Amino acid sequence: MQDNTTNIKHNDYPPCKAACPILTDAREYVQLIAERRHEEAFASIRKLNPLPSVCGRICTHPCEAACRRGQVDEPIAIATLKRFACDGSWKDQYRGALPAKPSGHKVAVVGSGPAGMAAAHDLALLGHDVTILEALPILGGMLRVGVPAYRLPKDVLDEEIRAILALGIEAKTGVRLGEDIKLAELFEQGYKAVFLAIGAHKDRKLGIPGEDALAGVVSAVSFLREVNQEQNPKVGDKVAVIGGGNTAVDSARSARRLGANEVHMVYRRTLEEMPAAQQEIEDAVREGVQTSYLTSPLEILGKDGKVTGLKCIKNELGEPDASGRRSPKPVPGSEFSLDVDMVIAAIGQVPDSSFIAEEIEVTDRRKQIIVDGAYTLVTTQPGVFAGGDAVTGPATVVEAISAGKRAAISIDLYLRGEPFPSSESAEAKKPAMLSSSLIDKTRKFPRCGKQGIPINQRLKGFDEVDAVLSEDLATKEALRCLHCYMGAQVDREKCVSCLTCVRVCPLGIPATSKMGEITIDPFACQACGMCALECPVRAIEINLHSRGELAQQVEESAGSNQDGAILGFFDYHGDFGAGDVTSLRENHPSITPLFLFGLRRIDTSHLLTAFECGADGVLLATCRPDADPFPGETDRLKRRVNDARSVLDFLGLDGDRLQVVDMPERGLFDEGQITEVMKTITELGPSPLR
Repeated sequence: MQDNTTNIKHNDYPPCKAACPILTDAREYVQLIAERRHEEAFASIRKLNPLPSVCGRICTHPCEAACRRGQVDEPIAIATLKRFACDGSWKDQYRGALPAKPSGHKVAVVGSGPAGMAAAHDLALLGHDVTILEALPILGGMLRVGVPAYRLPKDVLDEEIRAILALGIEAKTGVRLGEDIKLAELFEQGYKAVFLAIGAHKDRKLGIPGEDALAGVVSAVSFLREVNQEQNPKVGDKVAVIGGGNTAVDSARSARRLGANEVHMVYRRTLEEMPAAQQEIEDAVREGVQTSYLTSPLEILGKDGKVTGLKCIKNELGEPDASGRRSPKPVPGSEFSLDVDMVIAAIGQVPDSSFIAEEIEVTDRRKQIIVDGAYTLVTTQPGVFAGGDAVTGPATVVEAISAGKRAAISIDLYLRGEPFPSSESAEAKKPAMLSSSLIDKTRKFPRCGKQGIPINQRLKGFDEVDAVLSEDLATKEALRCLHCYMGAQVDREKCVSCLTCVRVCPLGIPATSKMGEITIDPFACQACGMCALECPVRAIEINLHSRGELAQQVEESAGSNQDGAILGFFDYHGDFGAGDVTSLRENHPSITPLFLFGLRRIDTSHLLTAFECGADGVLLATCRPDADPFPGETDRLKRRVNDARSVLDFLGLDGDRLQVVDMPERGLFDEGQITEVMKTITELGPSPLR
């Protein structure tokens, strides 16, 4: 069938999804949270991401950087909403579906970090027999030994690992590839493919005097490993942390929790170039960490074999280097010293592949594993694949998960004797920008604030700092979504260029060409639904709660109660929770609720259809004007209600069967008001159409 719609491609992703390395549909689960469908929201996340609670806490959330709402005020708190969806009791209802018949192939996954876990998870779902080999005595890789508990509690990680292993995956800890077992031996034991996800556990050296000669100089990797294995490493009274990544920030914040009175972060560039997550930097400063930007270490000073200070020099920024950031250049004569008794080097990590260099091709310095394609992750050894930090160097959790998932696809194709997918990466699209006029017309709503432990209590231990959002806050935040690519489509064959859509759009998005052809930008449209509702020839359809979908819901809801009922239309933008909906169903069973993203979507025909299908009355509960993204459209709703009442009066049904109430500040309705409404409708008796 020919598709006559314009302005939208079915393979167009919303910006948040396109920015995610594993293409998680953030728009979908954010919308499900707004609809109080939490179990479905979790399922939407979990079907692609085997470590959703981990990502809800420590993901760098590139989706938020791409979020269209960020061009208006602040991005949707997507990662925070992910954590909300993943921390609820409903998550226990999700079960991954294993294939009915196993493939019969054995696959070894070396490493249990995010890349290894993701690969093992997906391979098991594809029917393969998977064994994880981990050098550490416990599973989790860098998630286990590199991320402090105040950011990622170990019980959260344990729970997600257990869910992955429950797919029938075997795990063997304390097994180091190259020492305890060789690659060749794995194939001799019947494994048909091997995925190397060994991470990047080796620290970089500072390369300055005093680094190797003084007690009190430690690497961030070893320091955080001791912290995360609860070995309570001894810290100095005054600590300098050299570096600007998340590992450096984690080291600084951990040192404060372990008793350091002063912690200085020394970074060679400015705050703007600092690679650590902005929120983590801000939290570190609030916890008392001092920062020295545009500063490079020159020498670690000492006396009697112990650290006594750190000699530094100030920098200025020159031209951009290969990373795109401006290169720091020392300022002559700007040397100074910090009085410290401990130095933590956190300038980066590298993979150590030397132990398998005899069996597989690695880079010149025996660090990273060489692969033929960034997508296929095929190595030079048949049947061996590699991904994650072992290939790219240190990257983000979600990038590692993406590598594991890509490896699972390639391994599955390899085992089935099918060709690999193209290794050519798609060209990244430049994010579309909203016009200044549209930004001005879009209503602003504040982003939810973080909840958690007060600053003055954080340093008492490693308890998780951030708390999960309440249902109320999560719902309000989800309702800030602008519904990218869920808006209006124009059917060219039906459109008569009457310009009704141009006149009624509250944001002025529909445009006309010189030939009178109507176009609606799918990126700019916010799915208010007005154009689709007002179009006289029904040439416009809306993706979010389409006209046909709403009509079907009205028929089903109104006809669901054979004894007659009141069909209630409620606006999702009201301030209510799942408990309020449950209470409505229990205390007012005669009211059948139907929820919408704005009652402006309701047409006169929808109201009359409810009566045709047997409803004794119809109740419309409008949200407060301060919560409505399109408050100026209430007059159109009033007009349709009055039109429907006139038709009811003409038919002898009495227009008072149609009632409109305002939703209160909290809850679905005011109890006294709803009692009066129900009394009015009940006194009119059963509908003659029933």
